[in-house]
Amino acid sequence: MEDKLLEKEELQTLKDFRIKEENIILSFGQLSYQRVQLDEQEDDLLDFKKKFDQERSTFASTLTTKYGNGTIDIETGKITPTK
Repeated sequence: MEDKLLEKEELQTLKDFRIKEENIILSFGQLSYQRVQLDEQEDDLLDFKKKFDQERSTFASTLTTKYGNGTIDIETGKITPTK
């Protein structure tokens, strides 16, 4: 059986498909890498939020101990005692 050759355009189409597939694979790799980075950022943000919540809770307890239970007007600082 005799070897046959593809037409130039057919060969180029196959090469283009290979390049496109390599680009898709590269894009999936980049996407996976970005997901890892986002997961790390999310973990950092959750840690920051936990620290923030603890600081806010501690400060609220400090204010409650000093001024008693009440509602604070954050604009004026006025404390209205809770009945």
